[in-house]
Parts: sequence; structure tokens; C-alpha cells
Amino acid sequence: MVHPKVRSQLLRQLDITKQALSQRAKRIKKRFGPMTTDEAVYVIAHLEGIDLSKYLPLATVDRVRGLVPRSVTAFAIPARRGQKLKKPKLKVSSYPALKETLIGEGFRIGTDIYPQLFVLENSIRNVISMRLSATGTDWWDRLVPSEVRSSVQRTMTKEGRYRHREPRGDHPLFYSNFDDLKKIVLANRTYFDDIIQDFEWFRIKMEETYMARNNIAHCVKVSDDDSNSLLRFQREWATLLGAAGVK
Repeated sequence: MVHPKVRSQLLRQLDITKQALSQRAKRIKKRFGPMTTDEAVYVIAHLEGIDLSKYLPLATVDRVRGLVPRSVTAFAIPARRGQKLKKPKLKVSSYPALKETLIGEGFRIGTDIYPQLFVLENSIRNVISMRLSATGTDWWDRLVPSEVRSSVQRTMTKEGRYRHREPRGDHPLFYSNFDDLKKIVLANRTYFDDIIQDFEWFRIKMEETYMARNNIAHCVKVSDDDSNSLLRFQREWATLLGAAGVK
């Protein structure tokens, strides 16, 4: 049962009914993966800036914080206590040869899923850079599989023909796709074994996410299963980094 003071403060702060709060909790459970309804309500309270440690045991508070990806917490907590963040209202307009439901799906992917994928992929990319660059400036040539280097070079050459375009970055790693990142990590396990205890689990998670990523990149529908799998992996990756002391 949700702590009554947490519930009352949340209802007052959001200015909604108990039924509306229940609906929000259902959406939280769908978005962030398996959790109880009570935990979902506490996640909402946490994102609204309510200090749960005043009402709940520390173990419960830690559990709630662990259910939410770091990026979501950072984006969702108000800048000042009591200040509400207003979500931007997205107008779903009509468009020739396209159903309104598909336009709505596009907004859902763009606002709920893509930002989480962006955070996850760039976090993995940055961890690779931090760990492998520490071995020397020539790490790309020494440690990256030849197939990845060849693929990246083709991409760089192709994009280099369009000189009006701004480069992705100043290192080949910025031209590596999600599958390339998986291959780089698996080829250099000793540099990541304090973060990843089960590399087979990592491989499967990366391949599952890669398929969902391709759907997003090619502007086709993303299933609820793919969405939830991606969000779970993002949360689990953040947890692994936190446990390894990576900031």
C-alpha cells in the first residue's frame, strides 16, 4: 500500500484524481518494465521531486531510484522544489497518404524511445573511448577489429564526399554503429570486465537493442516488447556503470 502522505502530496502537487494517478502508474510500469503498482507510484513521486526518504525505508528508496534510468531522472525532476515541469504539447496533424495513428506513433517514438536510445548508445560509445584510449593514442588501430575499421572507413569516405555536411566527430568511433560498438567491447573484454560480468548477456542485449534501433532508424513501428527491452537495457547499463564507479 502506498504511503498515505506520499499519495496525498503527489495528488496535491499534480492536481489530479486518484484514478488519474492510477493510470499514470500503469504507463510507468509499461515504460520502465516490471514493478509493482506501489513502486510505480513512488517512481512518479521521485520524478516529481518528492523526498521519499522522509516516508519510506532507505532500501525502498534505493529500489525506486534504481527503477528509473539516470537520464530520465535528470530530465524529469523540477529545477526548484514545488515547480512543475510542463511537457511540450505535440500537435498530431494530418498528412497526405498517412493515417493519424501512424503519425501518433512517430511522436511516441520521438519523445519516449529515441532519447533513451540516444543516451544508451552514446554512453556505451563514451565508455569504450575512456577505457581504450587509456591504453594509448593508437588504440583504434591496435584494438578495434579489422572488419569494424573497414566498415567505419567506408562510412567516413562516403560522408566525406559531401563537404557541406558537418562531420559526426573527430574520431572514427563517432562513425561506428551500434553493432560495431558491440564488436569492439567483445574483442576487448579485459578492459570492461569490471563493468560487464556476463558478456553473453551483453551480446544478446546489444543484438536485441540493435533490431529495435534499426526500426527507429528506418522510421517503422516499434513494438511494445522492443520498447520495453530497450528501456530495461538502458536502466541495467546505468546500474552496471554505477556499480563499477563509472561516471
